[in-house]
Amino acid sequence: MNKSFKRIFIKILLFRERLITFKFHVRKLYLDNLRNFGRIVYTLAGILSFFILVFEYGFYYPTEWIPIVLFVVSLLVNFFLIYEILSLLFTQSPILEYIFEHRLQFSIIALILIEKLFQANIVNLFQTYHLTGNDTTLIFLSTNQLLIIFANLAHFYRISRLYNAKDINPSFVFIGSFAAIILFGSIFLHFPKSTTRTLPTIDIIFTSVSATCVTGLSTLNLSEDFTLTGQFIILLMIQIGGLGLMTLTSFFSFFLAGQSSVNDKLLIKDLLSEESIGKVKGLLKAIAFQTIFIEMTGAILLYIFFPQNTGLLESEKVFYSIFHSISAFCNAGFSLLSLGLADPNFAQTESFLSVIMILIMLGGIGFPVINQLRQLIQHGKEPTFRLSISTRLVLVTSLILWIGGALAYYTFEQNYTLQGMSFFDQIFQSVFYSVTTRTAGFNTLDLTKMGVPITFISFFFMWVGASPISTAGGIKTTTLAISFLNIVNQIRGKQNLEIFHRSIAPSTIARASASIVLSLFVIFLALLGLILFESAPFIDLCFEVVSAFGTVGLTRGITPNLHFESKIILCVVMFVGRVGVLTLLVALSKRAQNYSYKYPVEYVVVG
Repeated sequence: MNKSFKRIFIKILLFRERLITFKFHVRKLYLDNLRNFGRIVYTLAGILSFFILVFEYGFYYPTEWIPIVLFVVSLLVNFFLIYEILSLLFTQSPILEYIFEHRLQFSIIALILIEKLFQANIVNLFQTYHLTGNDTTLIFLSTNQLLIIFANLAHFYRISRLYNAKDINPSFVFIGSFAAIILFGSIFLHFPKSTTRTLPTIDIIFTSVSATCVTGLSTLNLSEDFTLTGQFIILLMIQIGGLGLMTLTSFFSFFLAGQSSVNDKLLIKDLLSEESIGKVKGLLKAIAFQTIFIEMTGAILLYIFFPQNTGLLESEKVFYSIFHSISAFCNAGFSLLSLGLADPNFAQTESFLSVIMILIMLGGIGFPVINQLRQLIQHGKEPTFRLSISTRLVLVTSLILWIGGALAYYTFEQNYTLQGMSFFDQIFQSVFYSVTTRTAGFNTLDLTKMGVPITFISFFFMWVGASPISTAGGIKTTTLAISFLNIVNQIRGKQNLEIFHRSIAPSTIARASASIVLSLFVIFLALLGLILFESAPFIDLCFEVVSAFGTVGLTRGITPNLHFESKIILCVVMFVGRVGVLTLLVALSKRAQNYSYKYPVEYVVVG
């Protein structure tokens, strides 16, 4: 009996050894010969999925081609599943560690398997919402392709790591990202399925720049000139442009790659103007969750308060609510309504406009401020907690500008746009205009009927804009506050600028002063250009240029009638206003070399 047991035990050991040897040879064969080939095919599959998706949504093609497209997508999905399973089986890392680092891919695998298992139930669910078979097929097709593209991006990002944060100028990355979004957005809006008619290229580029720079100026009518596909592309540009590189960097560095290197964090720290590298990940997560939560809540509230008797279908109301929520939070000012929020159904719905105002305010004060306000609610009673100087400056300056703008509009517009309204409506419209003038660009009243005094005052509010690291443009509230307090400091004869018991760094004061001078220089040159090419009234041209620089989007009705040259000028102004004049110059200039010696100090007479 013991001999039989020993024989069985020896056979088991031999079988185990052979299995290990076999697994070793198979893994070696996979790593030496198949893995590199699989990576190439994997990359090609992602590229092919992207082009199929573009082809599906961008171009019209015969219905006979649908089975071929479905077959190709099915092959791509099956290859993706096989590749990821083989990568898991032959990984040299611990299984749990590999799964954690590749959690996006495994989440995608789970979604694909759920789709395959419950496809019949999903189809029945779609049919309850009156979706046709073609719509259902398109949804499945798009979902699979998007999942593969995201998985491919994660795979490519992890194995490449093409950049080194020490060798890249953060300002150049920031500006380059906006330029890339504008380029691809312009290409996508040229697709036949994006527009209802053939549109001039300059108008499409103008719309792409305006959407990416969250301005809101448009030479076209979004509801009439663009299809649902085109409107969705514009919405995507608004979302990406509003958040800038921050959300993209967060997604790639912390989500797609599973982890981030020190170089990644250094690059993001500079982009966010964050003092500590340890706070980068927390701030980026906060930005992502805050954006999703605020925009989702805003969309729900807008749908609840959506005006009645608009003639829109329920599905259209949902899309309109989402679009206006994102447009308001990103301070874009784009609307799918032909008349914008000046439409009588919306201009008189205070609950709907109140939600828009709150979204504009939250998007304009900046993500670090929102994050600190959230922390104030949670940890405000703790003795060690304190709001930063930047947050205090943003809140105080923003409150002064909101109140001052509302009082100015209420005072100067009594005989113009506010004439004939009740006291409550006058106060409400004044507050709304004060909020939207800073960067949002939504208008509920006819600005062509606005008086000259408030038009002139509006230049100032549009020029200031919103706050740093927000979804808006302008010189920023902190720039105005620092410069104003520095002037007061100079008048009082103090050498150091002190705010809230803290000394402000001289570099901050110098940057604020430079931003103001450069912004006025850009506005002056752009205004000169428009004067040369346009015959519109001077005040209307001034309004257009300052609105473009502040990425506000308000207009006195001359935007659709601008000449080609003027549209190009405004595109440049919108881009510069969004990324910042100083940031643009820093990105394009070569860094000066610092030396250890100093020349003798000489005082120059100024002022």
